[in-house]
Amino acid sequence: MPGLRDANFERAVLFICSHTSDGALGLVINQPHPVSMHEIMQQLGMSWRRTDPQPLVFQGGPVSMDRGFILYERNLPCPGYIEVEKGLYLGTNPDILRHLVDESGGRFLLALGYSGWAGGQLEAELRSNAWLVSAPNREVLFEAPAVDRWGIALRELGIDPALLADPGAHLIN
Repeated sequence: MPGLRDANFERAVLFICSHTSDGALGLVINQPHPVSMHEIMQQLGMSWRRTDPQPLVFQGGPVSMDRGFILYERNLPCPGYIEVEKGLYLGTNPDILRHLVDESGGRFLLALGYSGWAGGQLEAELRSNAWLVSAPNREVLFEAPAVDRWGIALRELGIDPALLADPGAHLIN
């Protein structure tokens, strides 16, 4: 929401991957990272073996920005993952990416860094209306252009993005 005063989350769309009483972990899925998939793959000694274009790398959040987080749909024989929801996985093992860059790899999203909340912090932010919440949408997650994801997410909630106002702003009559 406009009232959240954190530049890391301005017009951010987050996918919450884990939420327990100990805290929450999410990935910003609409802010491209300046590092390209090509650069990541070069660093890991990989090559793109798919016919589709290389996807964007996202800035997942302000925490551990040197660490990669992969959201993907294909169950792979690699350790280092959790099942976020049925048929959707989150992993940090580079071997996961090695499988996904193959032609049969399936849909995935790579983010550098994550967004994290201590126990009770996200709940407090939700009570103060800092965030809007909607059901996950894999088409937005994997298919929609990054620049359109914020508007799409709002419209799915029935909100016109042009009508959002900053509650801390003063109106002049």
